[in-house]
Order: sequence, then C-alpha cells, then structure tokens
Amino acid sequence: MSDEPAATPDPAPSPLAGDGGGEPGVPAAPPPEPTGDPRVDEVLARLGELPGRPVAEHVEIFADVHQRLQDLLAGAEGPSAEAGPPVPPPRPAFPAALRPRA
Repeated sequence: MSDEPAATPDPAPSPLAGDGGGEPGVPAAPPPEPTGDPRVDEVLARLGELPGRPVAEHVEIFADVHQRLQDLLAGAEGPSAEAGPPVPPPRPAFPAALRPRA
C-alpha cells in the first residue's frame, strides 16, 4: 500500500462521440442523399446545420425544413399521369346509423 492514489486510466473515447461541434455522445448524421429534385435537396441541406447547433435550436430548423417541404408539395403541379385513380374520401368514424340522435 502506498500513500499515492491509484492512477485512473483515461476513459476510452465513446463510440457515440461526434466529431465535435455537436452534442456530446451523439454521432454526427451523414448528409442526406440527393433526391433528384434540386429544390428538395436545397431545403434538406439545412439539416446539415444541426450538428453545430444546440438541441434547443433543432426545433426551429426542423420546423423550417418541414414548412418549406410542405410549400414545395403544395406548389407541385397537379397529379401526374402515373398517380393512379383518385383516393376516395375517408369514411366517417361513426356510420350515420350509429350516431346519437339530437
């Protein structure tokens, strides 16, 4: 026994440690693969900002990407020739015969 404290080994690097800039213990995500639509690729490129931002700011980035993708979808041209038949409207949860009468 000695009076010196036992040397503790350096902790092994975590396999989840990112390459800096991101949250500790969280792996860096690979960049999204190209979609073939440059407008969508431009919007998705914003997700590349996530590793350098605090988690609290991720919501704003995801909301912006989501809104921009919705705008692109809404502005898309009408149904394509490959779209198939129109989808019928959803059926009501309660058939009319089972609905309570007023």
